[in-house]
Amino acid sequence: MSDKKLLNLPEAFEQYRTVIEETIQPTVFVETEERKTSLFESKFAGDPYFPLSMEYPKSPEGQPLKLLAQINFADVPKHLPNFPEEGILQFYINGYDDVLGMDFDNGQNQEGFRVIFHEHIVSDESQLVRDFSFVEAKEEELYFPVEKEMALFFEAGYEPLSASDFRSEKPYSKILATIEESDNLVDSFYETLNSTGHKIGGSPFFTQDDPRAYGNYTDSTILLLQIDSVGDHILWGDVGVGNFFIAEDELKHKDFSKVLYNWDCY
Repeated sequence: MSDKKLLNLPEAFEQYRTVIEETIQPTVFVETEERKTSLFESKFAGDPYFPLSMEYPKSPEGQPLKLLAQINFADVPKHLPNFPEEGILQFYINGYDDVLGMDFDNGQNQEGFRVIFHEHIVSDESQLVRDFSFVEAKEEELYFPVEKEMALFFEAGYEPLSASDFRSEKPYSKILATIEESDNLVDSFYETLNSTGHKIGGSPFFTQDDPRAYGNYTDSTILLLQIDSVGDHILWGDVGVGNFFIAEDELKHKDFSKVLYNWDCY
């Protein structure tokens, strides 16, 4: 294990270091800066890169969806297996819907949200939509988890499997069996391996259960994007978190039609 992957573990869990470090995976951590961005930049909220030749995503009721996040992979470290090395990936959700476009019965139903990948980027802004006033025509009715436009910055790193990931039961079962009689140790274990924050790749955080443990989502093992309730201007419900997942084979083929969208809160 190289130094760059070495974990900072509480003393109580040093004896389990080998087990935990075996689950480590590459991650790109995301930092934000509140400011106006260009159409091409990576961002939370703000105006998207969107060619005039394309149809803008709408809800079944005809309401334009709002950009939640845009990732320009030219800005992202080449650190994650199977992720694009160029192109722009976008996440849109319905801000006029109480559940923000999520379908509780089918998390892959993109009627209330949309994931769009622009593989070839048009540099001529005259060929792009530049007026997005139609998206927030009824802004007073809009509820949106990201309240301010934010530019994104990326840092390559590593992290272990989170304790709330549905795949963690097997690698962590012996640890949990050993500490189960101590509520303090169990709480500390989940806090140490909670995987909070904004990120691409790596392991997810949930305030509730991992939705991939149920239904037909077990192939959606890749964390495409996580946006956490961090700072003063990002809030999912009552301090929750939003995640998007994809199957490895679909990511390899740049097929974003079956992305799993989930958000939960305390």
